[in-house]
This record gives sequence, structure tokens and C-alpha cells, in this order.
Amino acid sequence: MNPYSNFAAEIKEILHLQNAKSMLLWDQRCYMPPAGISQRGASVSILSRIIHEKITKMSDVLELKKNPELSPSQQREIDLFTREYDRRVKIPSELVVQLQKQSMLTEVTWMKAKQRSDFAMVQPELEKMIDLVKQKAEALDPSKDPWDNLVDDFEPNMTGDKIESLFSQVKDGVVSLIKKYDTAIADCEDVPRISVLDAPASLDQLQQMSQYALKVLDLPDTRLRLDESAHPFTSGYLDDVRLTTHYLPGTPMSSWFSTLHEAGHGIYDLNLPRDTAWMLRGESISSGIHESQSRFIENIIGKNPAFLEYVFPKFQELIPPYQAVSFYDFNRAVNSINPSKIRIYADEITYFLHIVMRFEIERDLFAGRIQVNELPQVWNEKMENYLGQTINNDAEGVLQDTHWYIGYFGYFPSYALGNLYNAQMLHTMKHAIPDYEDLLRKGEVSPILSWLKTNVHEKGNETDALPFIENLSGERLNPHYFLDYAEMKFGKIYNF
Repeated sequence: MNPYSNFAAEIKEILHLQNAKSMLLWDQRCYMPPAGISQRGASVSILSRIIHEKITKMSDVLELKKNPELSPSQQREIDLFTREYDRRVKIPSELVVQLQKQSMLTEVTWMKAKQRSDFAMVQPELEKMIDLVKQKAEALDPSKDPWDNLVDDFEPNMTGDKIESLFSQVKDGVVSLIKKYDTAIADCEDVPRISVLDAPASLDQLQQMSQYALKVLDLPDTRLRLDESAHPFTSGYLDDVRLTTHYLPGTPMSSWFSTLHEAGHGIYDLNLPRDTAWMLRGESISSGIHESQSRFIENIIGKNPAFLEYVFPKFQELIPPYQAVSFYDFNRAVNSINPSKIRIYADEITYFLHIVMRFEIERDLFAGRIQVNELPQVWNEKMENYLGQTINNDAEGVLQDTHWYIGYFGYFPSYALGNLYNAQMLHTMKHAIPDYEDLLRKGEVSPILSWLKTNVHEKGNETDALPFIENLSGERLNPHYFLDYAEMKFGKIYNF
């Protein structure tokens, strides 16, 4: 084989190893017996070391960059590898192993701590986790802001300052929209009653709702499966995609939207380009683009009143108490702007403030402005200041998300970036499918999903996120498309 073919074969092997690792982690979170954590930790850590060392031994690939005969796609592949190589070669193999072992141990301890609502129970392991992550950030580039080194894992070429600039353009608009909503409902007699969404539901009923979600989205059961986990997630690739959700008695819609969110991730993974399978440019662009797809399905489709009108009769069939609820009340309950203590249950608007506070906490933590033992207090204060929510226990506070406990510092902004990305995607899509809401009212989601498949999923990783959005829409990322979308949607529902 020629040098590029050798390189491509090496990349394919590495990606297969990474896929195998993700399946071991999926099994750990869904089916592994509790006593297996040490054994599984050893297996996954060995895989992590092998992957790391294979990448760091491929320095000869750097010479390929000088080959003038490379096609643009081949050059992109080498550029993507070079980016990964440059980061990996700075991190000792032993640190990679330590990070993986500590991630798994901290996650398991977090699950127990969350059940008992006791941050102190996981604090020692989290401190070890953060110390290792700081070592990684220092190894990557001691001259840079540590947090900037971390966010690059999830959103390449993004920085805290860039994110802060984008968020600042949205924050005032979000606050203004919340005030308009509060004024609108204060002046009306039929204030949205969120309680109509609460209903007793068996595990079987909730599972049927989730299966209905997959059916409506026409997801192939031969290439995908759905299971339950403590915190919903998606893993897998092309012909083997794993979704997880959670089921909460009494709140059927929480399970529904959890499943829709993960289905959005799954649709992206199922539709990545076949012609570049097991290549770096055949993978997703970034965590933010991935979250744009999950939140597109969850919110732009899932919470659209037209789509809710289509699925509501099925909800009434599966959850009998909903038969006493009018669609008018149901739609207003789903699409109310009501601050929540829990991020994954937050409405589309106040959700942004959940991300802002986590973003600020992370930057302060890695800048040394706050310590690990202060996290519960800082969290609770920010929840009060940003969302007016009083946190009563650690489970509904600093323990609610898994991300920090697996070492995913720098990930949270991806959710808010995803909302900015998908709003601009929607603006662009409406030129091609102006009647998309009429289609949703009939349950016809395939034209929308086909547009996303052609214009987003099948593009793979041709460019980084910001150039991708510009190529797709014809303009640079414009955060005001999200505010325009929200203003139009909620203004229509609540007449403001």
C-alpha cells in the first residue's frame, strides 16, 4: 500500500478500537453487575492506552502533509489526524490510563452519591478527577487558559472568550423573552398549568411511549436499540447505535423528551457518510453540532405545537389521565417558560441559563477561583440568582448531571451552541421546506429528516463547526436566529 493507504488503514483500526471502548462503557452503564467496575475499568483503561499509543506513534504521517498530490478530502483527513496527534503526543500514556480509571470510578461513586443526595460522598473522587484533568490541561499547553485546552476536545478551535461573546448576545434576549412571557400570562385568565403533564404511568406505559417516539421518527430497529441508564446518553456508529433514556413515574413527558433528545443523536450517528466510514472526516463535526441534532428533534420538532397535535391522541391512548386534558392546555403546559431545577427538564428558553451557570462555574474552577468543596454552595447560589430556584438537596443540585464526574469539563457549552446552530439550520431549511409545520401536523417528519441527512449528517466532518454553519446557511453564525425562533414560537402561543 502507498503511505496514504497505510495511514487510512491505521485510522480505521483506531476508530474500531474506540467504538469497542464505547460499547464497553455502554454496557457498564446499562447491564454490568456492580462488582465488575474494577475489572471493566482495567479493560477500558488498557484500550485507552492502546489507542493513545497507536496515535502517538504515527508521527510519520506528518510527512504526508507535504505531498502535493493529496486531494482536498485526503488533506482534511490528515489535518484532522494532525490535530489529534498534536494533542495526544503531549499527554503521557500513564495519565491517559489514570484519567480513564478515575473517570469510571468517579462515575460509579457519583451514581451512589446521587441516590443518597450526598455530594460529600463523591467529593474525594471528584477532586482526584479534577486534579488529573488539570494535569491534562497543563500538559496540552501551559501558556493557555486551562479551560480553553479542555473545550477543544469537544468544540475544536473554540475558546471561553468566544463562547462568552456568543452567550452575551443571547442572554439579554432570553431575559427579555422571559419578561414578555411573564407579562403575557399575568394578563390572562388561563395561566399554563404544568401540572396537567403529571400523570401516573407504569414502566410499561413509559416504554411504549419511547417506542412510539422511535416509530414516529422511523428509526430502524435492526441498527439501533434503546435501553435505560441513570443519565441518558447515546453511543455507537452507523449500523450499531445505542440509545438510553430514563423513566420517571408520574412524569411521562420527561421520558418522552429524553427519548427524543437521544434519538436526535442517534439519527445523526446512523446517517453519517458511508463512503468515509471509519475515517476521521466521516465522523461528526463537534459536540455542539451533535447537540444541535438532538435538540432539533427534541425541541424544534418535538415541542412544535403542530407535531404535538399529531402525537397527542397517542399519548391519550397510552396514558389514560391525559384523556381528561385538552390539547390547548397540554400544548401550553409543554411550551411554558417555567424555570426548573433540573437542566434536562428545562424549557427551551431558561435552558440557556442552566448552561451559562455551568460554563461560569467550570471556568472559575479551573482558574482557581473556587474549590471543589465549594461547588454545592456556588451551584445553589447561581440557581437562585439565574433561575430563582431554591435547591433543597444535592441530587437536584450539583449532582444532577454526570458530565463533571466522568471528566467532561468543557462539554456543557455544546448544548447552548447546539441551540444556536440548529436555529440557523431551521432558518435555512425553511427556504427548502416552507410548509414543514403542515407536514408535522400530519406526522410527516421524513422530509425534514431527509433535509438534515443531506445537509448535515452525510457531510461528515468536512469542516469545523463555524465554517460548516457558514457554508450551510450562507452567513456566519448569527445567535439572533435562536432568539427570532423563540420569539416567534412563544409569541404565537401566548399572543405577545
